[in-house]
Amino acid sequence: MTLALAVERDELIVDVPEHRPVRLPLAGRDRVSTLLFFGYPGRGRTRYGLAMLDQSGLVMLQAPGSRSRGAVQAFAAESGLTFEARVFDTAQQARVALARRSPRWQGVTWRRPPPPLPRIRVPGVRSLRPPMSSPKVWWREQLLYGLMWLVLAYGAAFVALVVINMTDTRAEVTRGMGPLGIVALVLAALTVAGAVVVVGVGRRRSRNQTTQGRVLRRLGDPHCRLVAVHGRLLLETARRTREIDASTLLLYSVESGVTGLVMGDGLFHLPGYWDPRETERFATRNGLALTTRTLSREEYLDLTVQMKDAVP
Repeated sequence: MTLALAVERDELIVDVPEHRPVRLPLAGRDRVSTLLFFGYPGRGRTRYGLAMLDQSGLVMLQAPGSRSRGAVQAFAAESGLTFEARVFDTAQQARVALARRSPRWQGVTWRRPPPPLPRIRVPGVRSLRPPMSSPKVWWREQLLYGLMWLVLAYGAAFVALVVINMTDTRAEVTRGMGPLGIVALVLAALTVAGAVVVVGVGRRRSRNQTTQGRVLRRLGDPHCRLVAVHGRLLLETARRTREIDASTLLLYSVESGVTGLVMGDGLFHLPGYWDPRETERFATRNGLALTTRTLSREEYLDLTVQMKDAVP
């Protein structure tokens, strides 16, 4: 990912694509102290990134992507910052380290640049089948998919009539174009109305799942939520969904304002804001033992370094 660093007075300015510039303090408490150039094993290759750490080694900002190590090291020397290069043995170790948030942590959503040419996707068999979902909304989805295919069919027929009329002026096809066009417009309007209904039902179901304690979401980005399905506890992130064998939850807050959730006995660290009421409701409904604690800075440092995995 493209990233530009600059120093202005007592601030480190990080210019992020498609995001306002991030300003990190270079003076006072919880200031930028170290530029960490890190790598960890990925699928078939080593993945790299850059992180800004405070005096305690907590992450203030992290950016994925490969960069010139020499350029980063030279910038750190010019700015009076410590440069550190670290290669983690596993991706889990990297996630645990990057999930240790500083009180001045800045969340940035990194988006990949679009490809030079749009990728053409040919509809496959799966795209022709309506998804199987709750019986309460099954008929709505069936109706919506049926209307969508009718609109496509009428649209194709309408275009065919136009082409025939343009190529063969003697063809008497103009008689059916008026009624056919009206029917296509009516079907398009019904499809839009059906889409609005289905989206509304989906949002209402999402709210109901949270209220009923079946889903627990982390506020903000990156996406992370817990889902309880048929006695199974699932951890869902933007990249994958995995089943977690945990019976306890620890909802913590640090004196400095850092908050997060720990699953199991150091099994998973999920930093970020988790609503206390929703967390309690989720734990009660799914038979999880919930503990709420306020940690000192030292306790937070000791706790987060012992995790087995994390979702930064």
